[in-house]
Amino acid sequence: MDLEHYTQYQETRLHEQPGFVYNTYLCTIPQDFDRVNLHWHDQVELIYIKKGSGTVSLNLQNLPVSAGCIVPVLPGELHGIEGDAGVRMEYENIIFSLALLDSAEANDWCRGVLDSLRRGALCFERPIRPGTELHAAVSAALDAADEACSRREPGYPLLVKSQLFMLLYALQCFQTAPEKPRAGDDAEKLKGLVRFVKAHYDRPISVADAAAVTGYSPSHFMRIFRQLTGRTFVEYLTDYRLSAAVYYLKETDEDIGTVAANCGFENISYFIRRFGRKYGMSPGQFRRSAARN
Repeated sequence: MDLEHYTQYQETRLHEQPGFVYNTYLCTIPQDFDRVNLHWHDQVELIYIKKGSGTVSLNLQNLPVSAGCIVPVLPGELHGIEGDAGVRMEYENIIFSLALLDSAEANDWCRGVLDSLRRGALCFERPIRPGTELHAAVSAALDAADEACSRREPGYPLLVKSQLFMLLYALQCFQTAPEKPRAGDDAEKLKGLVRFVKAHYDRPISVADAAAVTGYSPSHFMRIFRQLTGRTFVEYLTDYRLSAAVYYLKETDEDIGTVAANCGFENISYFIRRFGRKYGMSPGQFRRSAARN
């Protein structure tokens, strides 16, 4: 598992079959990580809350979620996940590509819905909350797909695909009027910044560097970043680097100093101090604990 997948989904992958791109990850906050930082991808992601409560950030809007809530994240949408303080939140991340449901037919009748999802033009309630007709339809489809994947009987991918079509049919049936776009330009600029941090987190990055990526002045950038994410950029960058350090401590035999340097920490004492503050133990203790589990 690479760094990007590790920091978003951790290691518990339930369903995966070569040539069949449909994966389910079981995740727990704060056991696996304290939050999932802002990111995006080209696949559909379904965040299905099983226990606890928290917040899903979707296109820079904070959506409170609790057990039973389902948040469909469309391709290219900026999103993150955070649990409520003192609450253990368990959820499934269900990831699949819309290409899984497409065909080679030139006039495929389903492609209109798929293209609307790719463009973000199909609008529906988010989060999808228990007690609604939409939730009943979507949760039934996801639970049936889960069951098919668990049993893995011959031909089970056909059952999974059929349930995904039922899910899309429900979204189509219960679509709502388009909302007025909010923070769209800021979201696109932050997507560029997220890409920049992923590529350069191992090097020095100043607030001025980050502001230049977004095209804002440093003062405006600091204000808008905190307003939209609830954190300073320095906090976000440090958190990303620490998540990367966890990955390298688990997946490599590099010494602590090398891990710190490779994750952008120029001072090993500062790295150890910040690591201990976040995870409650030193990097060495963390590595030994991970090796035992």
